[in-house]
Amino acid sequence: MVISMIYIVTAMYAEAHPIITHFRLKKEMIRSPFQVFSDREAGVCLLISGTGMTAAAVAVSSVCTRYGAGAAEEEDFLLNIGVCGWLSHSGARPRRDSSQTGQLFLCNKILEQTTGRTFYPDILYRHPFREAPIVTGARVYEKTDQRDAQETDALLYDMEASSVYQAGACFLGPHQMSFLKTVSDDGDVRNVTPERIEQLIGENMDPLTDYIEALQAISREESRDPVSERAVQKAWEKLCPDLHCSRTMSESIRQHLRYCVLAGVDFAPVLEEMYRKGTLPCRNKREGKQRFEELKKRLL
Repeated sequence: MVISMIYIVTAMYAEAHPIITHFRLKKEMIRSPFQVFSDREAGVCLLISGTGMTAAAVAVSSVCTRYGAGAAEEEDFLLNIGVCGWLSHSGARPRRDSSQTGQLFLCNKILEQTTGRTFYPDILYRHPFREAPIVTGARVYEKTDQRDAQETDALLYDMEASSVYQAGACFLGPHQMSFLKTVSDDGDVRNVTPERIEQLIGENMDPLTDYIEALQAISREESRDPVSERAVQKAWEKLCPDLHCSRTMSESIRQHLRYCVLAGVDFAPVLEEMYRKGTLPCRNKREGKQRFEELKKRLL
């Protein structure tokens, strides 16, 4: 049996403690500037990176290298879990207020404030979370500083997500990374204590653990019926050249088809219809990306 490793990255111990307790993770006695807790049999490895962009990048790179993340192709996942700010905009405010405190979001876009770069985690799986873009900045967001909010369409703010993504991308594909953030404040951090942070993460442990267990089920080899796996392989081998896939896109397609099997979604009729209507095969890579996005929307 092959079980994927779920790499969980938190910035602070307060964010990590409810997860450590739930999965009964043990501290790794290794020489490292970062605390690592794991249960190898359960396939969970948790890293506390420290706050800030540099700390997050170095920590993720270090642990992924040490443990060989991504060596088993699509079998590993990287989750960035933690608290975030809710951006306060001046002027017309579409419900951007502290009432969002405690809400758990799945980040569908990451904007790096210092460089202006944008990153898109590939969300393939059904989930119960609200989705929102997040901006990663180099300093703590304060409510009195309106400029950050006005220059971005993001709803959320943190100090690690973009660095976690970029470091993780050296080992894993965009479909193997997820960013789950709980709102802790709207720029007024006076009451954001370690105890409060731990409480906020603890209150969201049920959906967090359900999501982690769903990811493990997707990559658990014994859950794959041989007949279904052959159907996935056959569809994948046909789709990749017809969509003009890059390596990253091809692995994303394989993972998506496997998820459909586990979720009971029959992808065959959808593919047959696309071929019958002539939308497949595609003429080039650009068209292939468009068709893949269409396929994902129809199946999910």
